[in-house]
Amino acid sequence: MTMTQRRLLFVGHPDEAEISQWTYVRDLASQQGWETTRRFSPDLITCAIVTGDVLGGVCTPTEASTLHDVTASSIPCMSAGDALVRLFARGDVADATT
Repeated sequence: MTMTQRRLLFVGHPDEAEISQWTYVRDLASQQGWETTRRFSPDLITCAIVTGDVLGGVCTPTEASTLHDVTASSIPCMSAGDALVRLFARGDVADATT
């Protein structure tokens, strides 16, 4: 049985208020066998974690382009805080992204 590697994409640079949530999301994803990345690849990304600044449009052209590509690919995109509730609240990441 072949299992597809699931990847969690991180976009932006978290501020002081976001860094602990980003770290926690990254650690939980790793514990559940997910790969984390900062490189967008539409066929391999399951969900994107994005800073509040990037979500608000306060970002570099590269971050804006990545966010556009993520949303155009219909990949779920959320803040780290939302990910903790939507993806990890039950400890079952797979159900939250379907």
